[in-house]
Amino acid sequence: MRMTHRQRHYIRKPCLYITLFITVFLLLILTLMYLGPNEDSVEGAIKDEDIFLNPPPNLDDHLDHPVIYPIGDGNIQPRHYKLLIAITSQIDETRTRKLLREYLFGIKNNLKPCMENNGDIFYKFLVKPYDQTEKKVLRDFTAEVVEFDDIEEFPNQPNMNWLKTVFTWIQSLEKQEVTYDYVVIMEDHSVINFNKLLTILDSSVVNTHTLTTRQKSNLIWGNFDGGEKDEMFMILGPGSITTLLELEYFIKGTSNHGTKNHGTKKQKQKQTLKYNIITRAYHYFIEPNHSDESDLFFINDNIGLIEWPNAVENIPIETTIGVGHVYLESELKDVFAHLSIPKITACYPVPSNNGKLSIAVVTSSFVYDNMCMYPIAYPLAENKRNYAKKHGYSFVGRSEEFDQQAHYKNRRTVWGKIDSVEKILPHYDWLFWLDMDTVIANQSISVEWLFEKFTKMVGGEDNFKKINLVVARPKQDVTINAGVFMIRNSEWSRRFLRTIQQRRDLYHNRQMEQRAMWDLLNTPDYRLEVS
Repeated sequence: MRMTHRQRHYIRKPCLYITLFITVFLLLILTLMYLGPNEDSVEGAIKDEDIFLNPPPNLDDHLDHPVIYPIGDGNIQPRHYKLLIAITSQIDETRTRKLLREYLFGIKNNLKPCMENNGDIFYKFLVKPYDQTEKKVLRDFTAEVVEFDDIEEFPNQPNMNWLKTVFTWIQSLEKQEVTYDYVVIMEDHSVINFNKLLTILDSSVVNTHTLTTRQKSNLIWGNFDGGEKDEMFMILGPGSITTLLELEYFIKGTSNHGTKNHGTKKQKQKQTLKYNIITRAYHYFIEPNHSDESDLFFINDNIGLIEWPNAVENIPIETTIGVGHVYLESELKDVFAHLSIPKITACYPVPSNNGKLSIAVVTSSFVYDNMCMYPIAYPLAENKRNYAKKHGYSFVGRSEEFDQQAHYKNRRTVWGKIDSVEKILPHYDWLFWLDMDTVIANQSISVEWLFEKFTKMVGGEDNFKKINLVVARPKQDVTINAGVFMIRNSEWSRRFLRTIQQRRDLYHNRQMEQRAMWDLLNTPDYRLEVS
């Protein structure tokens, strides 16, 4: 698994008083769940020492240098894809990535997330290294990583060659037996019609070139006319990347043969060195005395892969495949509309078998302004995501509902939990909510296994069908623990959540949503449908 870092600019010491709940959820639910006034009758109650409530590990060692995280899916399943898509991006381009997810891949939100890359394409956003950034950017970026699981972040290293780093990342996928027909490397301020691109590649005819099998494997297709156009798009065959990495010798002393620059050899070399590694290779191998040194097959395309001409009316619809250097969000949308670009599917929902329940593991991905949870937000989320993947559930992290509380609803941030549950619940049979600072310690225990135990505890299946909420009440507490609960998609649950939202007297109270839930559960209308 790749180890990467997040820079810690403007970050105070983590709050050591934050409780990290190490939860063996089976034992927690079976022994501490709220059963009404007769909770002492539960059989097999565990001892107090079996539940651990510990502060997070001492993070002082991480305060003066970058936090080291694993970012991205380090356990990718072997699979063949038609396209491997690497979209390069800066850390603060959250809005641009959001737009591209929707307009390229049809991913408008993460309510029904991709849990498996089972489509014809595999994509990732590759975030370039950065020295420092604003705290708000780090908070938003962390939430985005948790919610979409489609970002790779790279450590900032001296004299780093970014494109070489991208190539090396692609090779790391190959080592995990991920194979592909072609790689597309593109900037995030670019628009491309992947369906049109695939049609051309499948035909083996690119512009006037009919590609042989060897040429398709060693293809390097882009716009090498200078002016940073080479950063917009690169379409590569699977054999070209290894060759490029092995041919780094051509970077030094490359001439600029074939350009309109008629200066001295030194001037030509200086100009060419402004280009990326692929364009340098292009200018090297088009020289007659170098053309036979490699099987690399270059196509310089300034017709299908063009730079933004500042108006959609200037973009030819028939010949254009991609448009790069489009920096305004509104203009990106205009280009998608002008070219009528269809979405390409990155993943398909895994069908439920034998009436399997639709279950989502849900948590907060919101990082508070004090940055207490920032250093461990991602590994905590991965703990829950891995559990969801193991058992065929969805994993949904949400931050927007938390972010809007102070801005628009004038209540404490934690109320975003109730908003999140209300938003996600219609899409699933059951939600398994866990606060950000919880960990599932025993990943082998499924929700279905727990339901079987609950069914026996309440006297049979007919009785369990009447249960809409499962929540824990620690024995020494006077109220429930709203940090972990399960809720059924039902009319009862919708009414329950709507009623909780009306407790304006608790919007700024210290107990807040937990007190609202507890009070409501102690009323006759709700008490009997809780376990």
